[in-house]
Amino acid sequence: MGASEIDLATRFAQLFACSEAVAAELAGAAMLRRCPQGATVVHQGERLGRVLVLLEGHVRAAMVTLDGRVLQIAEHHPGDIFGGVDPGREQASDCTATMASQIASFATADFYALAERHACVGLVLAKTMVRQFGALSQLVSARLTLSANGRVHAELLRLARAQDGRWIRPLPVLSDLALRVQTARETVSRAVSALERRGIVQRHEDGLEIVAPARLEALIV
Repeated sequence: MGASEIDLATRFAQLFACSEAVAAELAGAAMLRRCPQGATVVHQGERLGRVLVLLEGHVRAAMVTLDGRVLQIAEHHPGDIFGGVDPGREQASDCTATMASQIASFATADFYALAERHACVGLVLAKTMVRQFGALSQLVSARLTLSANGRVHAELLRLARAQDGRWIRPLPVLSDLALRVQTARETVSRAVSALERRGIVQRHEDGLEIVAPARLEALIV
């Protein structure tokens, strides 16, 4: 077993909370992909016969609509499973590495066989699918029920709560926020500036401080 395979097995043991033997079996079935920042991991419309497990980095899933708009539909973090989970369907979105990322690639049939043999693999797959479905449901709900400003406010609060509840570090990029909440960058800029004028948020060099979380939450309409 080479050094790269040992590293892969160690990472699988962490992600799947499995034994060394199961981790070694996963490593033996996987191909390691190293993707530079900006690389397209999955193309919208392709039929993909491989399940992908993000080991390191970050991948954004965004689809191009019939009228040419780009809509972000998911973000993948280490441990997430995506790609050819249903190989008979066309991929709904482009998946792009937003930073240098490492991905384990499995033939779909091999991955499902591993999930059938080892409960730890099946459990992670099930949790990932439930989490992704929940995130997509929230996205659709926000798009249908909230104004553009309301979606900006909700996303800022979500990002802060994912950290310590008061800070978003590093300082969020407005174009990224716009893609997440499906609105124009100018709309995000105006919304954040309005929050600053009202003393609800404050920009710093190292991040955005949520000065008044309760007031921000009240603006999610």
